[in-house]
Formats: sequence, structure tokens, C-alpha cells
Amino acid sequence: MNSSEFRQRGREMVDYIADYLENIETRRVLPEVQPGYLRDMVPKEAPYDPDSWEEVMEDVERCIMPGITHWQHPRFHAYFPAGNSYPSILGDMLSDSIACVGFSWAASPACTELEILMLDWLAKMINLPQKFLHVSGAGGGVLQGSASDCVLVSMLVARNKALTDLSSSFKEQPEGVLLSKLVAYCSKLAHSCVEKAGMLSLVKMRELDIDENYSLRGGTLEKAIEDDRNEGLIPFYLCATLGTTAVCSYDNIKELGEICEKQKIWMHVDAAYAGSAFICPEFRNKMVGIEYARSFNMNPNKWLLVNFDCSALWVEDRKEMTNALTVDPLYLQHSQSDKAVDFRHWGIPLSRRFRSLKLWFVIRNYGVSGLQSYIRNHCTLAKLFESLVLTDGRFEVLGEVSLGLVCFRLKGHNFYTQMLMRSINLSGKLHMVPALINDSYVIRFAVCHQRAKEADIKYAWCVVLEMAAIVLETCKENFIEVAKVFEKIASLEIDDADEAKGDESQHSTKKNSIKKKKSDVKSSSQKFSNGDKPESNNCGTQINTKDSEKKLTLDFDGLGNTNSNETFEETDDNDDDEVFPFDDNIPSIPSIRSLPEPAAATADATAVNSNASSSNKHGKPLASYKRRNMLLRMISDPKLYKPQLLRSMSIERKKKMKVESSCTEELHSCSVESCDSRESCQEFATDSTGPNRLSSSYSQTNNNQEFESSKDKKKN
Repeated sequence: MNSSEFRQRGREMVDYIADYLENIETRRVLPEVQPGYLRDMVPKEAPYDPDSWEEVMEDVERCIMPGITHWQHPRFHAYFPAGNSYPSILGDMLSDSIACVGFSWAASPACTELEILMLDWLAKMINLPQKFLHVSGAGGGVLQGSASDCVLVSMLVARNKALTDLSSSFKEQPEGVLLSKLVAYCSKLAHSCVEKAGMLSLVKMRELDIDENYSLRGGTLEKAIEDDRNEGLIPFYLCATLGTTAVCSYDNIKELGEICEKQKIWMHVDAAYAGSAFICPEFRNKMVGIEYARSFNMNPNKWLLVNFDCSALWVEDRKEMTNALTVDPLYLQHSQSDKAVDFRHWGIPLSRRFRSLKLWFVIRNYGVSGLQSYIRNHCTLAKLFESLVLTDGRFEVLGEVSLGLVCFRLKGHNFYTQMLMRSINLSGKLHMVPALINDSYVIRFAVCHQRAKEADIKYAWCVVLEMAAIVLETCKENFIEVAKVFEKIASLEIDDADEAKGDESQHSTKKNSIKKKKSDVKSSSQKFSNGDKPESNNCGTQINTKDSEKKLTLDFDGLGNTNSNETFEETDDNDDDEVFPFDDNIPSIPSIRSLPEPAAATADATAVNSNASSSNKHGKPLASYKRRNMLLRMISDPKLYKPQLLRSMSIERKKKMKVESSCTEELHSCSVESCDSRESCQEFATDSTGPNRLSSSYSQTNNNQEFESSKDKKKN
């Protein structure tokens, strides 16, 4: 491509980008692809001769866009915002065109000096203490690739300082021994990158409990320090969080900072998301005590309209940073190193992008006032969504809604909220992600779109109500029906001898399989949707549960497949079947599933539940009906749900499959095609309320492996 063609293609690309962002709502927010989808669409070898630009762009739409999760979509409410704006895109274009590698001042003076200025600008915008500015003479800021990099660098610097101080006091102790004594702290809601930083730094990490406001308090830290010192450990680092990922809560950095200063512990403050909000004075009350911090990070690429990657890290003493990270070979030295800043000593990588250019473009194009308006709009819309949630007595909000995040859930057992979360994403109308807060499963609703409006929030709430109506009605019907079966089966008294006897003789007993006619399914489905009177909601729209039923698949983990038209006929075959009392009295449980699922998932679900040779914890054979009774208990009461039990049953089956090379007449298995019990097992395994719906312990990889094993077994 020459410059002439570049001009032409560049204009076309700008048009493509503008059209994509302007019309993004016409696309599905979540892709409908499976892992490995692209391998069959892209040639296995690189082209020997060049392809035309037209062919490349055609493949972008054909291959790439179907697999994109559209983070800039107005229906995207997952994670946190991914910064994006036209000035930032243009800044990145120019930075990529300049293509400098600014690891030192000499490598590209403008790259280094603009970064220094932008970090001082940003520090003043969020009202950081003067000690963090480059102009202070001691401290300064640097742009890193992510908040994870910032946390890791701060921990490495703190570790180096701690080891240096300890080595001077305990000269006879090897550094490795001292390192093994170091312990760092964070709250149980701190980002996972803190734990990873501890792993990479080879130090012990302790997650501390939070209070009723999901905040880490000084008393908790003080007690942990005392306990660890009594155990011979050396506390050296604390990562406090302002705006936790799960619920956007705030650690009490004033209390924590006072203790860290007294105990000579490095306090780092991670404000990756909330830090951007501090450009608005009304939110700065959350950072009271910031003067105790020795380092601080926030992400302009989250909430300041700057594209990834662009994370800012400040330290109060840059000499401590360079002492920990300096490696200075001759080929990287230059004559101005004693006067200039070399950012290669401020992070892990040597090579550095010209990130400050896009930050400069955004701040100048929007101004502080424009960025403040953008953030305030998100916070206002989050409060609107909170008010909508609170108008419905079935829901509750966890945590304070102070910025752009709302954490809500259906009241009651986590099971209901898990179903709601799954159904929302399966609908394709919204995308949200969950979090676990003090054992409560919540859905995180984040305002992310740059130009989000009230209509977007009200639409999202309508979708939540629509899915909740389906979930709650389904739970109500299915739990009641399964509970009836549970009551009958639970009334049986079976001792261990009878269990073993029943298990040995079950394949010599003639028995009819479960009758399940189309009329039963139809009548049950009618019962499910009895009184299809549309429900009203706060959005002024009508929600018809029956209509919604046709559009949604409720599948907790992608396992199983239920066909509402499936018929199980009575047979007179002499093949053995499992003993299961009250087969003819099992009620028809309605299915609201209509979307197809991968065959592998269906086969896996059948294989998991068709295993009739599981053992109990005492090592005795577990009769099929007893095992099913146990599974039914889990369904009828989610509090009894034990994923470990399901996992152990699966492990037991896998062990048996390894030992058995084929199915013989002496060892009858439900996977044999001619087995009469296979239908009843498969009916139970593929039921929309079966235990496979509740288990999240089977990954897609395990699904495929078990499906392949099941197929091999059938062939044998």
C-alpha cells in the first residue's frame, strides 16, 4: 500500500468506524459463537500472494464482527465503561503513525515530556496531593498499560524498600529468608490483580474482612497486623480500594492510612474506576485520607473517554521506584540521563507507547467541564435505575449507589438471581455480569455508553422485568411440581441392605418406562402459562409471559436440552430398567426452553445423570432411585444444592469409564442403546429443572470430553 492508496483507504476506514459507532445498536450486543468458531473461517496458512483490501474488509464483516462483544453498545452494562471517543481514536492514529518507542528521554523527548505534563494535569484534575506531581521534585506520575501493572509495580517497589530496610537491620539473614516473612494486605473485595501481584512478588497475601458497608476498616487491619507479627511475619504493604469492582465500595483510607503510617507499611490506593469521578468536587469526599497514600492509580481508559491502554500511576518518591526497577546497560544510556526522566525505570517493560498523545487530545477537546458532565450524566442514570429497582418489592439493591454502578438481585435464594442473570444474557437484549458480595449473588448494572440516555435505562429495566417474570413463574411451577415427587420419595425408608439389593436386582426387573405423552406436556405448559394476562411494569409496557417463553432459553450452564414435543411411549421390551418408585405419578414439569443447544452439551448432561453406579460417602453402591431422590432434593430446595456432590458423582463415572473398555452383558450400562431405562434416565437428565441446570462445576471443556467418552462408549 502506497501513500495514495493509504489516503483512500484511510478515508474509507474513518467512514467505517463512524458508521459502526453510529449504528452499533443494530447489532447484537453479545456474539452468538462458540469457542474456536474462527478457525474454520480463516485459512490454515497465511496467503503467499497478497489479498486485496476489499477482500480484507469483507472478511472483517464476515469473520470478525460476528465474534465481537460490542462494548460501545447502548445495551452493554457489564464490567465498567471502556473509554472511547473520536479524539482518542485520532490520537492513537497519530501515535501509531509516529511509531516511536519512548523508553527514555533521548529515545523521543516529546513522548517523555508530554507524559510528564499530562500526569501533572490529571493529578491536579482529581485533586491529588502536591507530593504526587513531577513539579514537586520528589514524586511523579507515569502511564502504564493497566491497573494490574500499576498494582504490581507498586508492590515490587514496596517490597524492595522493605527488603532494603530489613537487610540493614538483619545483616546475617539471607534476603530469601526475609522475603519469606513479608505479608501484604487487601480487602476481600479488592481486584483479583492484587492477588496476582502477590503471586508474582513472591509474598504472602491476606484478604481482610469488610464491614456492613463493604469497606475495609482500620480496626480489622490493626488486628491482622498484630496477629501476623505474633506469628513472626513482617507486614509491608496494603492495597486499599476506592470503588471496588464488585459493588463500588470504598475502603476507609483515613483509618487505614493512620495505621500504615504508624506501622511503617506502604499504602497503595487503587481507584481504577472511581478515580476518574474525582474530577467532580462532589465525589472527593470518598478520597479523604489520600495524603497517607504512598502510591495511587486510576484508569483514564475506563471513565475519561480515553481508549485502552492508559492507566496512570503516581508515587510520592520516584527514587524508591527507580531503585527497585533500574537496569542500565550501556546501549540504553545517554548524556542527559542525569537531567531527564527515563520512564524505562518506572515499569516492567522497556518499550513504551506514546499513550499521552491521546490523553492530551481528549482533555483539550472536551475540557474538564465536558468530562465532568459526562461522568455526572452516568451517575444520574445509575440513580434512576436504582429508583426503578426499588419500586419493585421483589428486588433489592446491595451497596450504596454513588457512581455509575448498581448491584441488584431478586430477594430470596441466590438461585433465582442466577437464573435471572443467565436469562438476561441469553435473551441478547442486554449484557451484564454478576458478582458475589458476602455470599449474595448480585447482578451488576453499569452505565457504560458514552451518550447514555434515560430511555436506555428504562429499556434495560423493562428487559429485567420481562426476564424476571419468566424466571419467577418457572421457579414457582417447577419447584412445586418437583416438591410433590420429593414428598412421596422421601416417605420411603430404605436401609443400606435394601439399597444394595435393589441396585443389584434393578436390571432383572421388568418395568415400564416413564409415560410422558404430548398431551401431558401440553397440559402442563398450559398450567405454566395459566392466566396469560399481561403483567404491568413501571415502564408502561405490557409483558406477556407466554410470548416471552417462546423467545428464551433458561439454561444455567449450557447443559441439557429439552424438547417439549418429546414423547416417551410405554414399551413391553424385556430389557432391564432401573427401579424407581412412583414413575407413573411423576408430574409433567413444564419446559420454557425453545432455543437449540449444542448436541455435545445434551449428550454430556445425559451421561452425567445416566450413571447408575455412583457410590455414597461410605463407599457403598448408591441405588439409582436413591441417587435420583438426592438430586430431586437439591432441585426442590436450592439450599440443599451441593455442587461438590455432583462433581464427585461425575468423577466416579469418569473413573469407571477408564477402567471399562466396553459395555458387556455382565455389566449393564444405561448408555447401551437397547437399554429400556435409557429413556427415563435421559428424560430426567434433559429435564429443564434437572440438577444439571444447577451445577456450574462442569466447564465446556469437560462437556466436550465427556461427550466424546459417551460416544465411544456407545460405539463399543
